[in-house]
Amino acid sequence: MRTVFIVLMILLALAIAAVAVLNNEIVTLNYLFGQADLTLFAVILGSSLAGILIMVFFGIYRSIHNYIKSESERNLKKELQRRVKSLEDEKKKLQDELDKLQKEREKAAAKEYAELEAEKEKLEDELNRQRKEREDAIKEQAELGVEKEKLEEELRKQQKEHGSLETQDDIAKPPKKGFWDFLKR
Repeated sequence: MRTVFIVLMILLALAIAAVAVLNNEIVTLNYLFGQADLTLFAVILGSSLAGILIMVFFGIYRSIHNYIKSESERNLKKELQRRVKSLEDEKKKLQDELDKLQKEREKAAAKEYAELEAEKEKLEDELNRQRKEREDAIKEQAELGVEKEKLEEELRKQQKEHGSLETQDDIAKPPKKGFWDFLKR
């Protein structure tokens, strides 16, 4: 694109130079402070050179303006990259902290779960122990009931054998046996 622009500029300069060379007549040039007699060739070339100088200064101005603009954009880009980097660092720190907190939470949950499981096992053991004690107490009651019936049966047999008509109230009651007496045998 730039090469095409340069070729067009050279062709335009050659065309202007050809027109200027063909016009050698003297003309009067009026300007703000007076007038001058110049050849048409000098007027055309002077106008062309003035236009070229104006365009060169305009181009330099645009180049400087674009450089300043691009410099501010580069600075802005650097600032944005710095901010992005700081935000990424902060994100990484926060992610690490989040991971740490999640691990702590998981450890705490695992610990609580283990404690609850231990408590559950203790309660189940206690429940099983109480059930066994209840079953043992029921067996003991049944054995005592059987022993009581045997003793009552034996008492009735003795009363029949002796032929006594004494009432049960008259007969001395055997002492009651307690739980510990049963174990002493």
